[in-house]
Amino acid sequence: MLWTVVAIGTWILHPVSLTAIRLSSPVVFFSLIAHLPSEEFGVLPVAVATASLVALFLIYKSDFGMIQVQAGAYGNERRFLLRIPVSLVLPTLLTWVVLTALFVIADNLFASGLWVGGLVVSLFSAAAIWKFAPQIHRLSLRWLVRVPAGWVLHDGVLLAENLLMRSHNVASLQFAPADTEAIDLSGITYGVPLEISLREMTDVRLTPLLSKVTKTVDALHVKQLLVAPSQVQRVFNT
Repeated sequence: MLWTVVAIGTWILHPVSLTAIRLSSPVVFFSLIAHLPSEEFGVLPVAVATASLVALFLIYKSDFGMIQVQAGAYGNERRFLLRIPVSLVLPTLLTWVVLTALFVIADNLFASGLWVGGLVVSLFSAAAIWKFAPQIHRLSLRWLVRVPAGWVLHDGVLLAENLLMRSHNVASLQFAPADTEAIDLSGITYGVPLEISLREMTDVRLTPLLSKVTKTVDALHVKQLLVAPSQVQRVFNT
């Protein structure tokens, strides 16, 4: 059933599909790994687990994410998916661990003929998906967007409201130098961020998460800021 979700998501390109795929595929992979000992590491189970590992690797490549989020773009709009903040990596991993454990337990109960227990755990699985899916989906809605009027930082995880930077107000875009004094709106992540310099001071409203990470107040006036698109080089090519 989860692989069906993944298959449909690769056919219908959209940020919602990206969330469904990235939420389901790790659960499928770890579930298959957990069942390998009971399958005595047969050729077919090992092959299926290997295929799921390859799929998992490809699904989490930035190219795949860019295709999915761009498919939901409106008009003359170019979306660049942002990298996940370091502070959200562990909660995301724990989400997959919980979902995987619930699915494996439910599967084992059904296989043992304990249908009532399997149904109860399945209900817990559905409740966990209902709880965690919206949080995971917010990661698929974090973009730096090129629009005719300029640039928009669309990030409901770290920003209390979208940040519009009009073309006439953008002085430069470049890889951030090591000694940059720009405010970090990436939430701290891996790789070299993109530094955007503005001609005029601009108001930025932060969520409590980013305020805590940056150790600042929730409303700032900035002239330089850092963002972290998953493919920075493509930003320069737009």
